Amino acid sequence: MTEPALAFTFPRRPTPRRGLVAVLTLLVLLIAAGRIRFALTEPLWFDETFTLAITGQETWAGFLRECWHDPGGPAYYLLARLWTGLFGAGDLAVRAPSLIAVAIAGALPMLIKVPGLSQPARIGWGLMIYAWWGVGFFLDARCYALLLAISTGQLIAFARLMETPGLRRALIWAGLAALAIVTHYYALFFGLAQGLIYLARWRLQAVRTWPAALAFAPAFAEIAWHAPQLKRFSALGKVWHPDLTAAGVVQVATFLVNPIGPLALAGAALVLILARLAGRRDDAELEVPPAAIWLTAGSGVLAFALVLAFALTGSGLSPRYLIPAAPALMLGLVLIAQAGPRPSLALGGLVFLWLGLQVSPALDGLGPRRPLPRYEFETASEFLMAKGVTDVVFLWDHEVTPIIPPDTIARVGGVFFQRAGRPVRVTPLVVTPDQDPNRLIPQAASGAMPGFIWLYNQDGHTAAHRFPPTLDKAPGWSCQRTAPGPAGVLACVKG
Repeated sequence: MTEPALAFTFPRRPTPRRGLVAVLTLLVLLIAAGRIRFALTEPLWFDETFTLAITGQETWAGFLRECWHDPGGPAYYLLARLWTGLFGAGDLAVRAPSLIAVAIAGALPMLIKVPGLSQPARIGWGLMIYAWWGVGFFLDARCYALLLAISTGQLIAFARLMETPGLRRALIWAGLAALAIVTHYYALFFGLAQGLIYLARWRLQAVRTWPAALAFAPAFAEIAWHAPQLKRFSALGKVWHPDLTAAGVVQVATFLVNPIGPLALAGAALVLILARLAGRRDDAELEVPPAAIWLTAGSGVLAFALVLAFALTGSGLSPRYLIPAAPALMLGLVLIAQAGPRPSLALGGLVFLWLGLQVSPALDGLGPRRPLPRYEFETASEFLMAKGVTDVVFLWDHEVTPIIPPDTIARVGGVFFQRAGRPVRVTPLVVTPDQDPNRLIPQAASGAMPGFIWLYNQDGHTAAHRFPPTLDKAPGWSCQRTAPGPAGVLACVKG
């Protein structure tokens, strides 16, 4: 009987593709770890404090009232109120929805088929969106991460609608666009841009899907309810935001490509050029994306132009208001890569560039904690709590303070004391640019152990611009400054 031959199994060598996947996974996890550490250790900055004050209302009537006083849409606050009701109001807990939303935004292109995009292109686009958010400032308890996720879903829905018009697809797109609008009102320009492109491309077929427009009715009703307060904020646009200049437009555009700055845009151009020079395939093999997906990416450019035109009316503009355009602009880069002679090389270069730019911020976030120059008063509140204050004068020296009710300002000023179970009596102090807080704060301070928190900006149209904070040099006060500089916080306790 013949004995069977011995079978030898040799271990497989890791293929280059497996190595690349391993490196990508490591980078994604490193960024995630940096984000979580940042969310866990960094104090809430000032805008996040408003989120706590709004979502921490005892009644739903009080919650709606505070939503009305804020210039943002209510969708994020509703989510945050429900979330903190389940998981608490600690710093990591209130930031967790943003951490999750950014991950969802990156996952959407990978999970949903996008007409005109290959699977590698979808994966690359998703990873770029995930990395775009960075590690740091925008990972906060505000609406912007949720806006990124909704806008990414809206863009994918628009791509599908542009491929094949139909009522069902139109309803999905319109529903997401309406949700984006009540998350941040500037998202209206992105829905408008996409709607115009849809009508121009499909004309009569687009008109036949008109019932989908009814999905916008709740959003427009909410805007009408909120309009009086929005008008008051808009009137302060020129004071609150600097005038829009050519340099400012370039800054916003580079921010939308990647918040790291011009380095990312230059790097992307270099990657695409090198990929094109690296080799040439037969033109018959080139995978040219269809016109519909190019128009989808172009909707971000048109929306950008519409927002700039609106900003020139004096309404003001901050780069983060344009976050809905970021997925579209990154889609444009992915399409250029996919349409080139070496798509794998170009896509890989873009993905590694986007992820690689976040390595240093992620490592910084994982390193030893060091104080950051942040505009926040959580640290100031903890300082006063440690001193045993009973009464706090709270001064938010800002251009919009006069249009915010004093009781809202008082709730904001006491939010960290309330969260810590150390409630104090908060006296809101509202000053005009020609009033000296160094004189008015001591006059307002009273109680068994009085203290104050003064948030200032010496570069704004504020009292601090004319009267810089000097009470930390006055006798009888024990003080701490947070983020010393033109914009910062001064907290002092009497004695």
